[in-house]
Amino acid sequence: MPRPDTTQQPGVFASLSHQLLDAFGTLAADQLVLPPDGVTAVVLAYNEALRFPHFLDHYRALGVRHFIVVDNASDDGTGALLKSQADVSVIETRKPYRDYKSVWRQLLCDRYLQERWVIFPDVDELLVYPGWSDLSINDLTRYLETSGYQALFTPMVDMYPDGPLNNLSYQPGERFLDCCPWFDGDGYRYNPLKGSHGKRYKTPARHVFGGTRERLFHQQAKRPRNALDRWLLGSVFSLQAKASDTAFGRKLDHLLFKLVKNALPSPAAVQSKIPLLKWQTGTCFSGGVHGIDREVSVAPDWGVLLHFKYLDDFKSKVAEAITRKQHTDNAGHYLDYNFQIGNLMDKGLRSSVSRRFKGVETLIDCGLMRETPALRNWISRLR
Repeated sequence: MPRPDTTQQPGVFASLSHQLLDAFGTLAADQLVLPPDGVTAVVLAYNEALRFPHFLDHYRALGVRHFIVVDNASDDGTGALLKSQADVSVIETRKPYRDYKSVWRQLLCDRYLQERWVIFPDVDELLVYPGWSDLSINDLTRYLETSGYQALFTPMVDMYPDGPLNNLSYQPGERFLDCCPWFDGDGYRYNPLKGSHGKRYKTPARHVFGGTRERLFHQQAKRPRNALDRWLLGSVFSLQAKASDTAFGRKLDHLLFKLVKNALPSPAAVQSKIPLLKWQTGTCFSGGVHGIDREVSVAPDWGVLLHFKYLDDFKSKVAEAITRKQHTDNAGHYLDYNFQIGNLMDKGLRSSVSRRFKGVETLIDCGLMRETPALRNWISRLR
């Protein structure tokens, strides 16, 4: 799917209208009426009736003003549920998710949300950040804007229950954290992307890898780790390390990473995103919202996307994804899930590195969330 042409030239809105019709296959995408201010969530969804009630509760509590949901032909009642919500605009489309997911986000933001703060969560992701839940998302974006930042970086942290997934009986509207309060507190790294993808998508300079997904599904590497690998991973590419903001520093990052990359699992799933962004016309994401094709000023503070994939519908979701083949690499990661599905359903995900979420301080303590003195002072003044 080619990138849309949304440069600021005469007739740009007419051009956008045609591109919206082509991308969504419906005029509805060009006829939304949104509030003039506040943070807007842009959400892509398929069969998420189980998660949407609490998802909406969480983001409304943060202060999200409006939700634009692209419903990709759900058949589980998602559409009817969303249409009854006054603060949700629904666009129904049957166009293939794998071809259009980045285009949908870009066109909607170029059409409606230029120079506004936008959040891009999946329905199984809940954003938390330093000061949550006392600090609203509007206060957070004011801090970011006042400080000269255009985006917030967030690791993705898989959350899971205490026991086997077969023992869960989650009901719509219940708090995700009540049934899945555990996460991996160790086993992460912070390094640049390999290859051309890292060159095309300039923000962020580094991504988070590892965690639960790698522990369970991706252990194979080309060679065992040596003393140099262990030193690099424990210092240069640890969660506590800082990404360079200079061209020389980035080049050095890539050179050092070449020394260790063959000792790391492959494929390696990216476990971080840029989900909160002040939208600039023409911005393009790398498929998901993991990377951006331009340099933007990212806050040194980190939020976290708590990721609730492991509810009791996990098995059916995996089978659904494999059948639809709408995810990266023909749902390759879901094939990995499927290989381990029996252990997860019958034994669960707990391990020696598991920690119980007791608030954002738990994430800060693990290095998965960062809070600078500037944000800490901002929060204290608001209180």
